[in-house]
Amino acid sequence: MKKDLNEEHKEEFQLERVAFFSDAVFAIAITLLIIEIRVPEIHAHKITDKEILNEFVKLIPKFIGFIVSFMVIALYWLSHHRIFRYVTSVNQKLIWSNLLFLLPIIVMPFSTAFLSEYYSSSVKFPLIIYTLTICLSGFFNFRIWKIIGNKKNNLSSNLDKVIVNYNCTRALTVPILFIMTLLLSFLTNWAFILPILILFVPKIITRYYTKKYPEIMDKYNK
Repeated sequence: MKKDLNEEHKEEFQLERVAFFSDAVFAIAITLLIIEIRVPEIHAHKITDKEILNEFVKLIPKFIGFIVSFMVIALYWLSHHRIFRYVTSVNQKLIWSNLLFLLPIIVMPFSTAFLSEYYSSSVKFPLIIYTLTICLSGFFNFRIWKIIGNKKNNLSSNLDKVIVNYNCTRALTVPILFIMTLLLSFLTNWAFILPILILFVPKIITRYYTKKYPEIMDKYNK
């Protein structure tokens, strides 16, 4: 019995380490997003509101990038938070998948700044880098749900298959939207509007699953 308790405490300690480390990475990544937006330097004998306003307008693309990336990181943090509601133990496969999931999250401030600084209708490489970052985040989030949802791994408890499918669908939503944005950017300059759907598509997916599996989703949302 004493051995069982020791093993249980060991599992809880391992879970806490993974969860706390992940939360720290998310917090730092979100903080670095705003650090990348620097107050403009105005070199003039007399600074006027007009000059300040002109410099501020130049920062608007960076603020848009900040808001979009903030929402993306927030969505993935919420998903990560939901994951650890069900995880009861960890193995090397889950630990490495979690680290790989955090890698593009760490890169997000750089790819956001890179996109905000250099993207234009004639330059697509920054958007490609940003989209790749998003796709990697979505893929590894998807993979983690698949790993803990696989009963053979024995890493979770009370995890219904419907919940796994629901979260896997949500995990792929953001990457699909940005892949569409990238492809459409070769046809129209209005493609950047598509990421706004991040605010609405997850809600549509939630409504669909809630309507189809009301009892399971009601229990999940409590």
